[in-house]
Amino acid sequence: MTKLSGCTNVSKQVSLASVIAGVLLSAAALATDAPPAKAVAGLASLEEVVVTANKRVENVQDVAASVSVQSGDILLERRQEQLSDYAAYIPGLNVGNGGKAGLASVNLRGVASVSDAASVGTYLDEVPLGSSSRYGSPANQILDLLPYDLDRLEVLRGPQGTLYGAGSMGGLIKYVLKNPSLNVSGGEIGADVGSVDGAGSVSYSLRGVANVALVKDVLGMRISLYDKSLPGFIDNAYTGKKDVNGQRQQGGRLALLWQPRADLSVKLGAVIYRNVADDGGTVSTTGFHATETTDGSSIGTVSDPVGDLTQTHAFPQAFRENLGVYTATINWKPGTFEVTSATGYSNQRTATTVDNTTAIAGGVAEMFGLPAGVLLTGASQIQVKKFSQELRIASQQGKTLDWMVGGFYTDEKVGLVGSPLSLYLPDYTYLGAPFPGRTQDSTYKEYAFFGDGTWHVSDKFDVSAGLRYANNKQAVTGTGGSSPSTSENVTTWSFSSRYRLTTDAMVYARVATGYRPGGLNTVFLPTDVPPRVNSDTLTSYEIGVKSEFLDHRALVNLTVFYIDWKDIQLNSTTGGSTILTNGGKAAPKGIELASAFSLFEGFTLGLNSAYTKSELTSTAPGAFFLTGYQLPGVPKMSTSVTADYTWTAMTDWTAHVGGGIRWVDKVWLTGVEQQGMAAPAVEAPSYAMANLNASVTRGPLTLKVYGTNLANKRAIQGGMELINILNQPQQGDFWIAQPRAFGVGFDYKF
Repeated sequence: MTKLSGCTNVSKQVSLASVIAGVLLSAAALATDAPPAKAVAGLASLEEVVVTANKRVENVQDVAASVSVQSGDILLERRQEQLSDYAAYIPGLNVGNGGKAGLASVNLRGVASVSDAASVGTYLDEVPLGSSSRYGSPANQILDLLPYDLDRLEVLRGPQGTLYGAGSMGGLIKYVLKNPSLNVSGGEIGADVGSVDGAGSVSYSLRGVANVALVKDVLGMRISLYDKSLPGFIDNAYTGKKDVNGQRQQGGRLALLWQPRADLSVKLGAVIYRNVADDGGTVSTTGFHATETTDGSSIGTVSDPVGDLTQTHAFPQAFRENLGVYTATINWKPGTFEVTSATGYSNQRTATTVDNTTAIAGGVAEMFGLPAGVLLTGASQIQVKKFSQELRIASQQGKTLDWMVGGFYTDEKVGLVGSPLSLYLPDYTYLGAPFPGRTQDSTYKEYAFFGDGTWHVSDKFDVSAGLRYANNKQAVTGTGGSSPSTSENVTTWSFSSRYRLTTDAMVYARVATGYRPGGLNTVFLPTDVPPRVNSDTLTSYEIGVKSEFLDHRALVNLTVFYIDWKDIQLNSTTGGSTILTNGGKAAPKGIELASAFSLFEGFTLGLNSAYTKSELTSTAPGAFFLTGYQLPGVPKMSTSVTADYTWTAMTDWTAHVGGGIRWVDKVWLTGVEQQGMAAPAVEAPSYAMANLNASVTRGPLTLKVYGTNLANKRAIQGGMELINILNQPQQGDFWIAQPRAFGVGFDYKF
């Protein structure tokens, strides 16, 4: 895109600074033992990584499935602060940028959601988050949890239906937070300040954590707070405003861990998160050419950007999110087995405003007797209240037969309020709201029973199997009436086996199934419209190799997979109405590589890559999507390389330098659909992005610098062609990666 310039200041407040300082200084006064300083790498071996993918603590190299893990400390060191950043170095994980933190689409292994229902599940520790039904729009709203109190991020590929249930058909993203310490009191504070290309003010982040051993070895408390501000770097050519897309994320966490005796622990937690985006990180184009192909599709080509880092919208497209998550986890080990109870409640509220002016542009307004150039805007609010309870019993590990049985229940309520669409003259004189709003309330209840077991046939060979039965009930009421409740029963299963070639290498095979709940079509459609859409299901087949060699200085994991995906929920048309229908099949397939090499003491090189082919192989009559095209948001190829080097720079000083490069293949931003059914599909070009970070540490103090998107690429990571109600393209809106940024910061432990 052609680069233009122009930026002014956007003022930001630092309201949490005094709160963070006060809490941390109070904790410092209570501190009795300082935590040990970060150790310098001594041996050129890779660190052992544990996960809870199978709801047990295991070495990730022992899990007979494809799992990636990212340490929260490493994410913070690399300045990776939201899910689209985390995905940069995780093979097979793709995050479609929605222009703001909290708005994005996620897919794993090409299982891309082409409806409002999510294909990838999200957990915070032991608790599921987000709407299980499609009514809370979970496919487009994600948890963008900052890494400031994150122990690790686990990414489980392939269906996780047996242990994690509905909505995890493509895989699972699991945020594991740090536990309170029962025997060490201390904490850490940190801050960053930086510049973003095109922004008129600085970015900053403040963070802090305090741990207090209230009763040594019995009761511990952990408190964390953060405040992050990203300045706007997009100008709006329509309104003349500069730096319109500023965003601020604030939050905190309180966790209590009580261990009255060795075989019993109780952990209580509360996470509060607030996210405010003034507008989207959107750039606009005005030129457009649609090519109608012989297969009936419409492919779009865009040109003529409004300007570098510039959009054109009559109204801001703001986003507000407030999230509260409250958890209680009990672990009891009375003997040869372990009992776990995980209770969670979350309340998520989002509000979005949208500029709908393009819907009545291109002469449409005049057709309805409205003045030329009239403006149109609307807003919507979604609230998701979710309660969940899981109880499971697992055998002690290391026996000939490991087993687990459990039950799960969730009760979810979703409220949607869409405001009336309001009309304004070009000078913003209010004309009224002739287009009515709507309300919709839905309920989703599910109970499930599950179990799995592993038979250790020998020291080298074992087999595992799992089974889950689930029942869900849904109901919808709202503008236009109410619908009868609907119910469905779904059974998922898994089978895997592994064979240890050596103590550090194994081969495994896994077959697993997953599903995404169906649901009701809207409540005010004509009687000839099917009232519901059923679950779509898939069966995944994968074969993998996990290996460490050269005295644990090298790691290579390779996986080949094939997925049989049926009854896909697709947009369709019946009786002149747009609905969801079970209208397609797909067969995602590919290969993934994850590797790391410690070439010499302190130096580690990583190489990750994924090839994924994911296309619809068939559709039902009336479905919008066409076969033979890669599903939206799924690049065929992606590759990343990372390098980290830690050494003793001088007496008492440790230095670190690291960096990464990621290359992403071209990708369809929306699905390729039949002519006249939707906006012409646009394919974003491939891109490469590079980041660097460096730090020096002496005792409790770390000083650091960073640079992201060093080549200042305008990488398109999401977007679409905006059309009017006659399906005529009006302008392109594309969400880009954050421009080049530099910054400095510090962390101090006490």
